Amino acid sequence: MRRTWVYDDKGNATEVGEACAAEHKTAMVMGDIQPYRSMVTGEMITSRSAHREHLKAHRLVEVGNETKHLTPKPKELPPGLKQRIIEIANSRL
Repeated sequence: MRRTWVYDDKGNATEVGEACAAEHKTAMVMGDIQPYRSMVTGEMITSRSAHREHLKAHRLVEVGNETKHLTPKPKELPPGLKQRIIEIANSRL
């Protein structure tokens, strides 16, 4: 149960109402996806597991879930740069 209070300028609290939060007594279960026809092969995909397998088999990415593929790749240093920096640092010592 959730209650709402209003405070006046003297610091006195007055209850103005209450709202009951919905309480779930059972587990929430997500239903399976609706069957759809693949735009790549034309076959019917009828379950979430078949959907995942289809994406993996055809190297597809589901729109909205592609964030890990958008992370920037680490930049590689040009060949020999590390050695060149070491040489410059040693020449100045």
